[in-house]
Amino acid sequence: MFTTERQNKILELIKKQRAVTTVDIVKRFDVSVETVRRDFIAMEKNNLLKRVHGGAVAVGEMKEYFSFEKRIAENDKLKEELSRLALRFVSDGDIIAVDTGSTAVYFAKTLKESGLNLTVVTHSIDVFNILSPSESVKVILCGGEFMKKENSFFGELTCRMLDNIRVQKAFVFPLSLSLDFGLGDNTPELMRIQKKLLGIAGEVYVLADSSKFEKTSLYKTSDMSKEYTYITDSAVSDDIKNIYAENGVKLVMSGV
Repeated sequence: MFTTERQNKILELIKKQRAVTTVDIVKRFDVSVETVRRDFIAMEKNNLLKRVHGGAVAVGEMKEYFSFEKRIAENDKLKEELSRLALRFVSDGDIIAVDTGSTAVYFAKTLKESGLNLTVVTHSIDVFNILSPSESVKVILCGGEFMKKENSFFGELTCRMLDNIRVQKAFVFPLSLSLDFGLGDNTPELMRIQKKLLGIAGEVYVLADSSKFEKTSLYKTSDMSKEYTYITDSAVSDDIKNIYAENGVKLVMSGV
């Protein structure tokens, strides 16, 4: 197989799977590791992929931003799945922070149904409205300036309140994530709050459905820290799972 043909097929795989491993390409095309390395270098120079440890990932395609109402209905089954997975990491008596966003709504419903005794810190009106009626959940709502389109508080007052709070665990919901770019969002006001949540927690759990992987956003919230636990759904490809493992990023999904 000619080099150009092989690289075109690699590009097709990248577009479909968002990631490929060096081992897979070696086996698939019966070539050496050095040949694959040269292919990746050449393709990266042409901005066709991004090399990472153990393979390559797609060049950061921008994650499209939709209204909150549309996002609530988007990938609803996947968000329910990863919310149930995230519940594994919540214990009775925990003090946790819950970010805002459409996935936060599904996670809050899961927390309420669990019956666990919790203290929940949030800046989301939706999370507050879901959890506040529960007898077993104490909710601390961090107020400030209100963003109607996201049903959330933001700004200096919200940040000052979070500066005086410490939680055991924070559950955050980025718009996108990638090994190269990190965690991202398109709303700078809420990105600032998400950064605060990352900083006040002993443990960080990132919930992202499979559609958000190897995408980028306008603003970067954080690097892909190996200290965080990344919770996703079963639709994530084996190539994404393997590449992330090669780079020391822990993914939690059904069956894992």
